[in-house]
Amino acid sequence: METLDVDSNLASLSKSSSTSILDDLSSGDEIESPHPTSQKEKFEVMFSLAVCAANHYNTHVHKTPCYNREYSGWAALLSILNGNAQRCKNSLHMRIETFFQFCQLLVEDYGLKPMPHVTIEEQVATFLMLVGPRMGNRQCQEAMQRSGFTISKSFHRVLKACTLMSMDWIIPFTNNSVTHEYIRSNDRHYPHFKDCIGAIDGTHIKAALPTELQPRFIGRKQIPTQNILAVCDFDMCFTYVLPGWEGSAHDTRIFYDTIKNPAKKFPMPPPDKYYLVDAGYPNIKGFLAPYKGQKYHLPDFRRAATYTNTYNNEYEMFNHRHSSLRTTIERTFGCWKNRFYMIKDIPVNLRWEDQVALVPATMAIHNFIRKVDKLDEDFLEYDRDPNYLPEDAYSDRNNDNIKGDSIGVNDVGMDSVRDNICTSIAFSRIGVNIY
Repeated sequence: METLDVDSNLASLSKSSSTSILDDLSSGDEIESPHPTSQKEKFEVMFSLAVCAANHYNTHVHKTPCYNREYSGWAALLSILNGNAQRCKNSLHMRIETFFQFCQLLVEDYGLKPMPHVTIEEQVATFLMLVGPRMGNRQCQEAMQRSGFTISKSFHRVLKACTLMSMDWIIPFTNNSVTHEYIRSNDRHYPHFKDCIGAIDGTHIKAALPTELQPRFIGRKQIPTQNILAVCDFDMCFTYVLPGWEGSAHDTRIFYDTIKNPAKKFPMPPPDKYYLVDAGYPNIKGFLAPYKGQKYHLPDFRRAATYTNTYNNEYEMFNHRHSSLRTTIERTFGCWKNRFYMIKDIPVNLRWEDQVALVPATMAIHNFIRKVDKLDEDFLEYDRDPNYLPEDAYSDRNNDNIKGDSIGVNDVGMDSVRDNICTSIAFSRIGVNIY
């Protein structure tokens, strides 16, 4: 039934009546009363008023609630937490014990507070549902039986707390003065890479931007992306991240801008230590790159192993060992992206500032889970198979990273370090240890 607007009807009636009176005055005819005189007209007016009153009552006084308040918020979350453990893992992407520890951390250290009628746990669960499984705002409204406003507010409150958390949780955790156990326990890497403390790489994620801003964010992926520089250790924890660069920016440009700008607070390696970088970066002090112009990525070696188990030269042998160790950063990126699906598919209505903040916020949660939960299924999958790589591990790679069209000049001292490691690996093949 069509809803009638009483105010507009009266205004229209008044206007038409005034016009009619003026016309009658000019014509000299008698003025007719604008009010309904017949029973039919009175009935139509009364009927319209009754419809408006009934519509107002059903909409604002005795309306049917959009959400079931008996099953909203905390009650909805309890059904997840008290149910099967796998259900909690699927919805929140962490185990129940880890979830409560995470909530406690955000409250005690990063100032997250409850909202009226919305608990801390509900806010955190809402955030994890949005960034974790493939769930949008409307699906989250249905799952939590909350309004879109409450869902959005909870998301931004937890995002702010996790951004603060990232300042304490995306840092070097290990003692870089000693060789990491991951390297020491593998004779393919030890003692050749005993001074390596981590790996560096860039990755791209989709960027949702207005049309006029998109061109400078479009790079080799042919869509607007955000270019992210990150560092990880061999525990698969992020130790540094710099988000927010345009997808068209070259990795080497971002790299130099980061290490040369003290405001970026990049954790430079201690003397005689280094990070592993791929062929898209220069081979300079503190950053060990592979030999350019040779096979480098693991899929290249795996395809070659189908036909022969030999290397063409010692440089390929070095590159293979270098690549197998540096894939820690690819594995770390893969684990992070697979846990937080929103990273792969940024919502179109998410503000750019929130898109940038989402990167360190989710990386901080990634590190938190790695540190406090030794039974996390996602990390266990990677721990069981050191050679496991996610399907899209090399989706950001292009020929520049193989040919080595990097910007900058190599360091002679670091070239010597690389040559010494190359010689060490070659001698180890015949049972000779030169260290």
